[in-house]
Amino acid sequence: MTKQASWAHGNAVVTELPSGLLVRHWGWGTEMQFTFSAGQSPPAAWAHIPIPTPVIIDDARAKVRTLFLLYKTGQHAAIDSVHVFDGPNRIHAEDFVNGSGASPFRRTGNHSTGIDGRNTITLPTDHEVLWGLSIAFKMTPVAISVSSPPVDPEGTVLITAAGADFF
Repeated sequence: MTKQASWAHGNAVVTELPSGLLVRHWGWGTEMQFTFSAGQSPPAAWAHIPIPTPVIIDDARAKVRTLFLLYKTGQHAAIDSVHVFDGPNRIHAEDFVNGSGASPFRRTGNHSTGIDGRNTITLPTDHEVLWGLSIAFKMTPVAISVSSPPVDPEGTVLITAAGADFF
């Protein structure tokens, strides 16, 4: 039974290495768009969003099992990895392996306005929270045209919110 839900707005997203990305913080979230030089495919990029985390609820350590990352991708972008951290410790990883065919770990499409199965992250077991949670995610360019212009309008990822249910 959920005792507390906590969410962060998507404009709290920070990029790990902002080169190769055009990053815009809007009222509705953070939009990241791949940029590139003609003839060169842009590299994948990691970004992070912190989840406001209650570590103690009713005199007991909070636990988490379900987290959410609300997103929208353009046709030429995907989220291929989602990692969950508790402070410095990675507690969960979902990684798409290129060439592995259809995978539940490659996230594409519009899942930015409500909770659904594509933007829900379920840990295999309950995790007792120690420090503070964050979600790290890797954006990957998919079939980007590397001719001109140097910014592909479909090579975008928008994050609108991230959250978790605590018990």
